[in-house]
Amino acid sequence: MRHFEHFPPGTAYELGATLLTGDDIIEYARAWDPMPFHLDPEAARRSAFGGLVASGWHTGAVVMGQFVRALLADSACQGSYGMDEVRFLAPVRPGDELRGRATVEEAAPHPRRPGTGTVRFLVEAVNQEGTAVYRMRTRLLFACARPVDAAHRAASEPS
Repeated sequence: MRHFEHFPPGTAYELGATLLTGDDIIEYARAWDPMPFHLDPEAARRSAFGGLVASGWHTGAVVMGQFVRALLADSACQGSYGMDEVRFLAPVRPGDELRGRATVEEAAPHPRRPGTGTVRFLVEAVNQEGTAVYRMRTRLLFACARPVDAAHRAASEPS
């Protein structure tokens, strides 16, 4: 199990790959983002995209699934503070294979919760051509593997 100490800044994790089909894109859009260019190939051809594209939220959900399965499910993660940034960088089309990667940008003991730390991740995805399609920054809370007592924490903080 991964704890706070297992996430030093600069460490990168490959999250795996997911192939999106036209059916996947349409099914997600029906439930969650029913814009015509996500739902109807003919309407999508007439759109600025020139063809069917995945919802940005669908792309984010796919990459989040990769992040959880590859890294967070077997960790001492205690939740998220939310997303600081979400960007849909390029259209995702049927047949695209999304490859996720998470990089630790910052890690620090939590200032008010002994035995926990926060980790800020940059989570990105590229398609099979290496084109960046998605970027998210998020901060998560993790339990520490070793307890940190208040006296030690106070002694290690600058005065």
